[in-house]
Amino acid sequence: MRTKRTTPDQILAAALSVAGIRRTQQAYLRLLLTLWLVLPGRHNFTNLARYGPTSDRTHRSWARKPMPWVQLNSTLVLQAQDQQTLHLGGILGVDAVFIPKYGNHTPDLASYWSGCQSRSVRGLEGTCVTWIDPTTHQPVPLSITQTPATLPAGQSRVDFYATVTLNTVLQLPDQLKKQVQAVVGDAYYTKLKFIARVVDEGQLPFVGKMRKDANLKHLFRGPRTGKPGRPRLYDGKVSVHDYLRWDALPWADEYMVYTVVAYSVSLKRQVRAVAVVSPGSRKTEVLFSTSITMTAATIIALYRARFSMEFPFRDGKQFAGLSECQSRQVEALHFHWNMAMTAVSAARLSQLSDQRASPLVFSMEDEKRRAYNEFFAARILSILAQEQTGQKCEDLLADLLSLGVKAA
Repeated sequence: MRTKRTTPDQILAAALSVAGIRRTQQAYLRLLLTLWLVLPGRHNFTNLARYGPTSDRTHRSWARKPMPWVQLNSTLVLQAQDQQTLHLGGILGVDAVFIPKYGNHTPDLASYWSGCQSRSVRGLEGTCVTWIDPTTHQPVPLSITQTPATLPAGQSRVDFYATVTLNTVLQLPDQLKKQVQAVVGDAYYTKLKFIARVVDEGQLPFVGKMRKDANLKHLFRGPRTGKPGRPRLYDGKVSVHDYLRWDALPWADEYMVYTVVAYSVSLKRQVRAVAVVSPGSRKTEVLFSTSITMTAATIIALYRARFSMEFPFRDGKQFAGLSECQSRQVEALHFHWNMAMTAVSAARLSQLSDQRASPLVFSMEDEKRRAYNEFFAARILSILAQEQTGQKCEDLLADLLSLGVKAA
């Protein structure tokens, strides 16, 4: 006998009841999630009004109201851990996502880096902080914040990324904050401005990637001379071509792994560097952690898990309308982007709860198709449940067949 599946609406409803959100907003978000998964076209206010009982004006009004997205998505993570669909412990992945947007009146339009096009493109950018289970590589975006086009004097975008990351950490519930193993970012975030704030203010280790020509110095391990003056601290520059002074570690057959604790001149702190060398191509990747007690295996595992945060970006753009917001207001853009990410998370956790016995094969397209089929079947059953005259039934069926039609 086939067991009844846990729907995204049930997952969101359980989180909303715990997250401390008022009931009217809970009811709207549950309705909006249903419509978000049902929509076959663009995710904008006009199309939402075609499939739901509320007008586009109502959707615009709700989109301007504040919403505690970090608190809500943190509750989704904690519930999944209680149901053992996610493991205890995780990392916070930070990355920026480019969102195409045209026109001259959208706020904060500027040139941002697009990974798909490998160049800077005019549009919008959102900084996303994602909870990632390093064991199963399952991501749950906690919040996405729009990057401003202009910043106060003396500040750069790196300062803004650090502020967003720290604000997200501060909003985490204590139960989840204790489980954070590290903040993980790609090579772009290996900058003093970012790492100093995350490590010193956030009190969290950072795991990232370095350039192969990064300025690292060996620590001096020799005896003290007893002479007056500052003791010797360093003992030559670290080379990624000569691993005699590195510690070799056993790893997979296709890789050689070396590690060393060194001083990073650019980051102004000691780090544990890990060199992953492919013997065939001699390609070398240098990873690091600001926690020198973290093992090389852990550093590699955490950095590999970081890439899974790219999948919600892909699903959000392809199936959840991440780049389809109709509004030009900052508040509405923020609401739209976070709703798109939350819809993807609810769908992922729904399928994860049904496939916990095997590795998750997640398909956002299947979730949207299933949601639309259920929505359309419910509309048909609502008509059949009523005793209608022939003419009345024909009118209801005609209305059903024109559901979502743009030009009736």
